[in-house]
Amino acid sequence: MNMMKARLMGMMFIQYIVQGAWVLTLGLVLSSYGMPEIIGTAYAVLGIATIMSPMFVGMVADRFFSTEKVLAIMHLLLAAVVYLTSTFITNGSTTPTLIGIFFVGLIYYPTVALTNSIAFHHVDGPRYFPVIRVFGSIGYVVLGLFIGQMGWSGDIMTWYVAVISALVMGVYSFTLPHTPPKSAGAPFSMRDLLCLDAMSLFKDKYFTIMMISILILMVPKTAYSAYIPVFLNALGFDNAASMMQIGVAMEVLFVFFIPFFLTRFGFKVTLMLGMISWGIRSVLFSEAAVGGGTYLIIIGLVLQGVCWDFFFTVADIYADKKAGEKIKAQAQSLRFIASNGVGLFFASSACGYLFNSSVTDTGAAGLPQWRVFWLFPAGIAVFVFVIFLFFFKDDTNTEIKKSSAKA
Repeated sequence: MNMMKARLMGMMFIQYIVQGAWVLTLGLVLSSYGMPEIIGTAYAVLGIATIMSPMFVGMVADRFFSTEKVLAIMHLLLAAVVYLTSTFITNGSTTPTLIGIFFVGLIYYPTVALTNSIAFHHVDGPRYFPVIRVFGSIGYVVLGLFIGQMGWSGDIMTWYVAVISALVMGVYSFTLPHTPPKSAGAPFSMRDLLCLDAMSLFKDKYFTIMMISILILMVPKTAYSAYIPVFLNALGFDNAASMMQIGVAMEVLFVFFIPFFLTRFGFKVTLMLGMISWGIRSVLFSEAAVGGGTYLIIIGLVLQGVCWDFFFTVADIYADKKAGEKIKAQAQSLRFIASNGVGLFFASSACGYLFNSSVTDTGAAGLPQWRVFWLFPAGIAVFVFVIFLFFFKDDTNTEIKKSSAKA
């Protein structure tokens, strides 16, 4: 079991190095190569790509091919597409760059659901998944510090790192523990292609509320991931990639508190702590824009641990608990579509419009405008928190406690 967990930890470590290399400072890279106006659009096309791909890949992983083999092939293909897209960026070609980013998302994002599915197949989710997943955050930290130390926060070199790491992940995936399709041998149907089995989870009103909450909370999440490097640069921080590792390091720390909160307080309280933290963090950034308090930025970055782990990581566990054995990969894909598909498209469009219309000045001159920008995602987070408080019921708490007691 220890060797098994070590292999899964290695999987997560490389998986998120691949992601971090091309997405961590995507907005700043686009800005550096003369395309700041397409930052919002770039994240929107990633959302469209995510809507189109994970359901099909989840169905394939559930039915036809071993999950680890699908994961390997997709990363090898990803390496080629990332390299091609990097040439478009360096040439400042707007339309080809957006098309390339679309295909990068089309290939990469389904692999997140696949790694989750592999992990959940081989270990007990509530007890071990947070520890395994935290190695993804560690990979993100290592990657961010490396980029920062090399001075590549806004440089295309980050994309070349993505190419190399994707190749490594592709080869490594072939060595992962065998994860057979759970529905092998069942006849094919359009119902499978459209993942209607997983869609049936929406008959559960609490699952539906969870998915809607994820979708809406992608607004503060996207405001952070897409624009925090640009915001830090405007504040005078020259090394955005390294600064952001404060938040990722907190993801590593707070993930160890997830089992404690789930077993004692259940999903609802844990998820609500994550929700309200998104609001608090956005307010801190808003104040830092005009107050100039570095400590506000630091606190806001530290809150990333609660924001991410207590909401999005816990949402992965919730989706796994709600799904039956035969549709676990589909359920993870469905959860990811709600966030990085529909949610990302909606959030990127909203944040892109807000940024382009409100932050019209660059550098220090635009800081008062950044204050308005950050208040919008703060209000969104508070709204979702209130809705969740009154309408969501934790109906899996007893099951989680029983599972913990047996362990």
